[in-house]
Amino acid sequence: MAHGLVEEKVNKIGELRFHHYVAQAEVEQLGQILKDGKRFILTTHVNPDGDGLGCEVALYHALKSMGKEVHILNHSPVPSLYQFLNRDGIILQYDPNSHLPLIQQADTGFVLDIGEWERLRSVGPDLRRYRPRWLVCIDHHPSCSRISDLDIIYTQASSTGEILFLLFEQLGIEFTLDIATALYTAILTDTGGFRFTNTTVNSHYMAGFLIERGVDHIQIYKDVYENEKPAKIQLLAELLSNMHFECGRQVVWYAVTQEMLRRYGLKPEDTEGLADFPRRIAGVEVSILFMELEDGATKISFRSTGKFVIHHLAQMFNGGGHPYASGAILRRPLQDVIAQFRREICKYLEAERLQMEEKGV
Repeated sequence: MAHGLVEEKVNKIGELRFHHYVAQAEVEQLGQILKDGKRFILTTHVNPDGDGLGCEVALYHALKSMGKEVHILNHSPVPSLYQFLNRDGIILQYDPNSHLPLIQQADTGFVLDIGEWERLRSVGPDLRRYRPRWLVCIDHHPSCSRISDLDIIYTQASSTGEILFLLFEQLGIEFTLDIATALYTAILTDTGGFRFTNTTVNSHYMAGFLIERGVDHIQIYKDVYENEKPAKIQLLAELLSNMHFECGRQVVWYAVTQEMLRRYGLKPEDTEGLADFPRRIAGVEVSILFMELEDGATKISFRSTGKFVIHHLAQMFNGGGHPYASGAILRRPLQDVIAQFRREICKYLEAERLQMEEKGV
């Protein structure tokens, strides 16, 4: 009797389907581009995360299985925590002296997890100048500036990896272990380990589907979240001992200087995830990480627990991103940016609160 109940539940779960929102016309056009193209260039944003890198690697293996020539060219090196995606050395840090001919000879390019030329840094100008016959942008950020011939952009997606998953499924591309591992990493990291507000039923169902294909989800979690450099934890300890609270302790912020990075022997990419940590403090709704860059500019990472939308705040600093995870880079000194932030943040939250009251939220 009990065995029959279990079988019935399994059968019902097996009937679940992914929520498909990608337009069929886009799927068909992409399929034709993949069929016609012979030499492909893949790239993603500066300081790549698990979503951008995972999408590059998944698409790389899909194209190689079709017999295509494929090169991944990024401005930034691969962060240490994502080296497991690059064991074969397929992700190259762009060097114009060596790699420009690859762009010049490409007939198809993919810009993944970003829709702004500026955030491609050194790859962007050469890709624009020697634009391939087809340029495709796949992204889930609302600030995409429509830079390509085919823009596949869905802001409701948890990650660009989720969109790529749906495209692969509809195109009949096999989810090999390499592809499944890369897509799982993309979805896992952009949902913060399935904790962030962008996590959906699709996210969980896709994760289960990919694990069924052999993904070692335990090892990926260890590689990404339990593989920090001791120096990074020491930096975090210093930051936590120098936190600043604003707006009745609803906002917490801290700042990383170049001197701190040098002292701990860290690079800017080693700070990934530091902006999220203070959100776990009771009563905190928004956490901010300021980082001084080598050229004197200031990078800001905005994170929200989900109560306040903060991408409009990022836009006030000439940035953008998701409603609850955004960023900005300003060509101004760190202390000037922090001073402006402190003048604006409480007024911004009060305006957001009044707007929510008007909507009855």
